[in-house]
Amino acid sequence: MSVSYDRFIKPFLMKISEYRFLSLPESDRYDTVDQYLKSALNDIKRVCKYDFISTASDKRREFNIDVNTSDLSEIIDIVSDGMVLKWMQPYVNQQELLEAALNTKDYTKHSEAELLYRIGNDYTVKKKDYIQRIREYSYDCGDLGDLHI
Repeated sequence: MSVSYDRFIKPFLMKISEYRFLSLPESDRYDTVDQYLKSALNDIKRVCKYDFISTASDKRREFNIDVNTSDLSEIIDIVSDGMVLKWMQPYVNQQELLEAALNTKDYTKHSEAELLYRIGNDYTVKKKDYIQRIREYSYDCGDLGDLHI
C-alpha cells in the first residue's frame, strides 16, 4: 500500500486561505506544498514509527509504506499543522523585519504592522501547540526500548 502526498496536502489547504496557490501552474503548486510536507515530516521523523522520508517517491508523489489507517489520520493531522507553520514562516520573518524598522507608535489598530504582529503571535501559539502534539504522539507511539538509559 502507498500513501499519496495529497492525503497530507488536502487537509493543509483546508487550514489556510492562500488563493495564490490556485493561480500557480500545477507543477509550481506541487513544488511549494511538497516542500512544506517534507519539512513537516522532518519535524516528526524521530518520533514517528513510520519512515516517510526514505520511502518518498517525488515522481509518483506518494510514500511507499504501509500505515495503519488509525495511525495515518493522526499523523496527517499533525503533519498538516506543521505545514501550516511552514507556510506562515515567511510572514513571521517579514513581521520581525518590520518590527525592527518601526516603533510602537507605528502600530495602529488597522495598520499592516499590527496585522503582521498578530500573525507573529498566532504563529507562536500554533508552534507551541504543534510541538505539544508531536510530544503527545511520541508518548503514545514511542518505543521505550530506543532510549539509551
